[in-house]
Amino acid sequence: MIHRQYEALVHVVRHAESVLVANPGVLAARLVQETLGIPMASLLLQPGLVPSSVAPPEMPGGLTIPTWLPHPFRHLYWLAVDAAGYVLVASSLNRVRRGLGLPPIRRLFRWWLSPDLVIGLFPSWYAAHQSDWPTQIRLAGFGRFDGMRGSLAEEVRQFCEDGPPPILFTLGTGMTHASGFFRSAVEACHSLRARGILATKYADLIPTNLPPLIHHCPFAPFRQLLPLCAAVVHHGGVGTTAAALESGCPQLILPLAWDQPDNAARVAKLGLGLTLGPRCRTSEKLSHALAQLVSQDMHNRCRALASRAKGEDGLEVAADWVEDLAATRNVKSVSGASLERWNRR
Repeated sequence: MIHRQYEALVHVVRHAESVLVANPGVLAARLVQETLGIPMASLLLQPGLVPSSVAPPEMPGGLTIPTWLPHPFRHLYWLAVDAAGYVLVASSLNRVRRGLGLPPIRRLFRWWLSPDLVIGLFPSWYAAHQSDWPTQIRLAGFGRFDGMRGSLAEEVRQFCEDGPPPILFTLGTGMTHASGFFRSAVEACHSLRARGILATKYADLIPTNLPPLIHHCPFAPFRQLLPLCAAVVHHGGVGTTAAALESGCPQLILPLAWDQPDNAARVAKLGLGLTLGPRCRTSEKLSHALAQLVSQDMHNRCRALASRAKGEDGLEVAADWVEDLAATRNVKSVSGASLERWNRR
């Protein structure tokens, strides 16, 4: 895989005006940066990908660094993470690097961030720059991207306007095992006498014979829908989290994996939402949390934050920084020996 990615990227970026912008997980991009010597920006959608002993991110699976742990031991934690990264990825990656005439690496999760520029697509009020973060990290703010599917469907808009603002329920586009979640959502709405929207493209997850107060929609641009909702219940993906924050919509986060626990913890710390752990997701617990979520105090805090974030567009800021970075481009040729070694792999 990395072989094909490397060859494809080399072919593309050898043009005079090229600059690389890549997620840290695209390891081939860093290899191309090193062999061609071109500018590169690493793009971080979520702060949970930045190791920190000063303010450790919330980790899934109970792996979060305890706040009471002394700082030297926190540092050892990240060394252990790097050791795991070396065993699982970096040891194999070093064979590839050797074929390109590059020196070996040991700390994968430091190396995978570009030394030129790291752009965080989140604002400082969401995740402040920590003293032990890499100095090349700049925070652009959340990116205002809602897909390319046009406006909110008229039937969804009409449902929102036909009564009190509904509660939106979603677990993201990739969740195919959420039938229990949507059943609990319907039960919670019934208990609260609230209206609800169940958002999923998998119709087989939706309970049959939905009551009139519940509407199913396969897709909705959230930045258009969320301002019409009383609250949103979701998995904690950074896109939905950002859209809710910018819309002033209270959120109940049910984190599952990846960066979701960290996003949930940040929203709760800001006082802009609540979170429920895996063992607390019954319809009764859901109803209780939602009753707190739709309080006037919560709405006031969320609206105040939304007005503060209004007008920010991290994508525009990031694009300006990438253009500035492109001006520093100084391509060097990949040595013939390096390419020959690579092609013999």
